[in-house]
Amino acid sequence: MNLKSIAAAALLVMLALLPHSAAATEIQRITSPAGIEIWLVEDHTVPVISLAFGFEGGTAADPMGKEGVATLASGLFDEGAGEFDSRAFQQRIAELGLDYGFTASADSFTGGLRTLTQNKDQAVDLLALALTHPRFDPEPVERMRKQFLISIEGEQRDQRSAAYRALERKMLGDHPYARSNYGSKESMSALTPDDLRLFLKDRLTRDHLYVAAAGDITAADLGKLVDRAFAGLPATGVPATVPEAIVTPTGSLSVVERDIPQAAVLFAQPGVKRSDKDFFAVYLMNYVLGGGGFSSRLMTELREKRGLTYGINTDLVTIDHVGFLTGSFETPNAKVKEALDLLRTEWQRMAEQGPTAEELESARTYLLGYYPRNLTTTSKAAETLLGIQMDHLGIDYMETRRKEISAVTIEDVKRVAKALLKADALTVVVAGKPEGLDGAELVPTQ
Repeated sequence: MNLKSIAAAALLVMLALLPHSAAATEIQRITSPAGIEIWLVEDHTVPVISLAFGFEGGTAADPMGKEGVATLASGLFDEGAGEFDSRAFQQRIAELGLDYGFTASADSFTGGLRTLTQNKDQAVDLLALALTHPRFDPEPVERMRKQFLISIEGEQRDQRSAAYRALERKMLGDHPYARSNYGSKESMSALTPDDLRLFLKDRLTRDHLYVAAAGDITAADLGKLVDRAFAGLPATGVPATVPEAIVTPTGSLSVVERDIPQAAVLFAQPGVKRSDKDFFAVYLMNYVLGGGGFSSRLMTELREKRGLTYGINTDLVTIDHVGFLTGSFETPNAKVKEALDLLRTEWQRMAEQGPTAEELESARTYLLGYYPRNLTTTSKAAETLLGIQMDHLGIDYMETRRKEISAVTIEDVKRVAKALLKADALTVVVAGKPEGLDGAELVPTQ
């Protein structure tokens, strides 16, 4: 990288970290000349444009026997396209000072591009080339494959990852959500450039596409720019068909044996999907129970009062075809049973009593206050808009979110806590050598 490109990259990072003006939160809905819908937060404070885009269908839609193809593809869209081989393509990224990359998750295949305004045309031309004419040359394909095979081995060795894989299998059975985004060693090893090209043809298509942008560009210019990037993609592809998942309704206790002093404990139970009318009541309840960091009940009871763990958290998992409530902590093997007994006690206490009025208002204040932070940089703003689009929450979501959280009553939270939380429905997986867990099932090493 020459001095000019280093300076450009440094300026891009510096400018992207500058805060948006208050006026920049207006969201515009644009249709490009080619008919692509785009959401835009326009802000000319600094000469930076961030583009976020996503395609419906992620790793859960990988065909049987081709598991991991979306993940492998995500690592190769900066490894050569058109006339540029891998080295030349990455040199071009460096020369333009781009922040550029792709991610494969369970339900989507997403990408991002951040560029100085003066480089926008060259940046989107490079993106278009990558999406329409990727090379998939043997050397980068094998290099990325080896990296992901190492990641698969790492998941199997790491106690927390191994416990999470076991938890997913217990909760979801053989549903595609219960498999690794990397696939298996066998499937990742067998993938070919033709599999990658078929992935591109079937799934990176305009009927699966969502686009959002933020920064120094007008609506008219953005429409043309987006067409330049995406109009060359196929119009239609193969639907990303993933079945609804059914969460195991009864609890269980399993152990993944690992010779480590601190056991990793993961737990989960059925939850709600994002579309559920009571989602925000459950969201507030979860914050009080275990999602609120040091202010949560579980942190207070397990860490502050008894010193059983450095930290415990819970979270709502709301992917397209399932919802569940999950959490984790680490504790010495000799303390696992005590910690689990206390976890179940607090789980049941929330079910029976719900939160206090003070706990609920504290949770509400935090959840209303933190969300605007998602608009403090162009990249965060674009990613936030993309997420809202892909979750089908509506362009007015920022306002409806505020209204819906504000409207939740303590009676609502108590009602959903009583209906949802079941201490005996917790599926628990412990990685380590916990003491005193009589009757726990031993999970075979994968």
